[in-house]
Amino acid sequence: MRALFFYVLELLVCLPQAQAQDKNPAPTISSESIQSIRLDELAEILQKKEVQRNELNQRISQSKADASAEDQKSLADLNRDIAKLNSTFELVALGNTDTSLLNETKDVQTDWQQDLLDILKPLIDSMKSLTERPRKIAELRDSISENEAKITVTLQAVDSIDVLFSEALAPEAAERLVRLQSKWKDTQEQLDQELLVTKSQLDRLTHDQQSVFQSVWPTTRTFLLGRGLTLLFVVVVAIAVWALMRLFWNLFTKRFTTKSQRRNSTWYRLAAYSYYLLTTFVIVFAALIVLYVREDLLLLALAFLLIAGVVLSFRQFLPRYIKEARLLLNLGPVREDERVLYNGLPWQVMSINLTSVLRNPALDGVIRLPLDLISTLVSRPVKNNLWFPSNRGDYIILPDGLLGQVRHQTPDLVEISIRGGMSMTYTTSDFYSINLTNLSREETFGVSITFGFDYSLQSISLTDIPHKLDEAIRLAFKDAGYEETLVHLIVELSTANASSLDYLVFATMKSQVAKDYYKLERLIQQTCVAVANSENWTIPFPQLTVHSSTNVREIE
Repeated sequence: MRALFFYVLELLVCLPQAQAQDKNPAPTISSESIQSIRLDELAEILQKKEVQRNELNQRISQSKADASAEDQKSLADLNRDIAKLNSTFELVALGNTDTSLLNETKDVQTDWQQDLLDILKPLIDSMKSLTERPRKIAELRDSISENEAKITVTLQAVDSIDVLFSEALAPEAAERLVRLQSKWKDTQEQLDQELLVTKSQLDRLTHDQQSVFQSVWPTTRTFLLGRGLTLLFVVVVAIAVWALMRLFWNLFTKRFTTKSQRRNSTWYRLAAYSYYLLTTFVIVFAALIVLYVREDLLLLALAFLLIAGVVLSFRQFLPRYIKEARLLLNLGPVREDERVLYNGLPWQVMSINLTSVLRNPALDGVIRLPLDLISTLVSRPVKNNLWFPSNRGDYIILPDGLLGQVRHQTPDLVEISIRGGMSMTYTTSDFYSINLTNLSREETFGVSITFGFDYSLQSISLTDIPHKLDEAIRLAFKDAGYEETLVHLIVELSTANASSLDYLVFATMKSQVAKDYYKLERLIQQTCVAVANSENWTIPFPQLTVHSSTNVREIE
């Protein structure tokens, strides 16, 4: 009958959910009524257990030393069941009230690992609180499944005992069988009560299900008003301290230093980086003060752990930091305003910092290199201003004799414009290594040709010929508009070749007519030919004399 009662009671508990799905819901039993029924049943079971315990205590006290081990074990089982029923009664009476905070905690000796876990426990608990409801629901469902399995076992045990009553048993065996049946029925009743309590808790959690926003917002609000606000204070204080320290440094540099000292002085660099380090320490100290005033021990402990990790990491990277510190202080192998070679090109070190700036004065643009790459280079003082074989706008003659003008030259590419509107492109490092002739770098450039006359003019080779060629070339330059750009002209006999007397004509021109280099060369050639024609001077050509064996014999 008692099992049937609990079954009906369970149906009453689940009835509200079934009625909620019905279109015409029937009246439901309130949760307070169900709680009262459960308390009555638990009190009845407790009273029965206490009566059994009193009878057993009385029997043991009468038998004294003759008390059996079975009676002692039964007494221990009864005490355990009574304690468990008392806990269940209190749990049903208090509902979902959490009384764990009232439990006394004992101080235990722990090691540093446990202390570290205790420090991180608030953070872990905060993260667990976001999933507290789903975890509780899962735990209750597991408990329900476990209790149902246990109840099935107790029902099978009671049925097995009921079958034995149909057999003829001795009075002593029948008495023991009755006690055994009572024991298993009591266990079944106790499990039924635990199952009903667990289902009641599950019903409350599922019926009071909140939206995601309602469940997350309290935790989020607690964080924003607690640690979130503390972190905001830390950020504001850090920015304020940094701005104040920066203001003091700017006032000091403007009042007590010059631009030259700020750029070249070693003591200024040392003072600057020392002040930056001091600023970092002050910001960290101010942040720790904020955490201490706000009494946020978790963030304070995490801050100390972070600082300890940074300090320990210095041991591994200290040699590298020392090398880079020397570079920052302009005391290393690379120094500002000196010359280094990088990727086959010369560069001037403009500034050394975490990202250093290199510049070639002849190229458009700069390159930026990290400090660890700068530490692999070596610089030297600048001894000349030759940074690149050309400048933008210069006229150059390439190794193949092609004349062009440099249009653009950057750290990556050099673009050259040649006649006919065409252009050529070189990588900057390749262009730097080729052998070219720059017609525009200096104020002047030279145009030279070699022109030969026949040996029949040997008598006037040192008088009339140089004189007439000089006059004719100067006149040709004047007619062509090059009189103002002609700086110097040389016409001399240079070589007496096998078949001709060769004259050197060398004209020094101003760089502003460099684009007409080949035009000037052609003009000189044309003028020499014109003089030879007007004076009837023979222009020789290469001669080949063939000696046959017959001629040789005749000569002999």
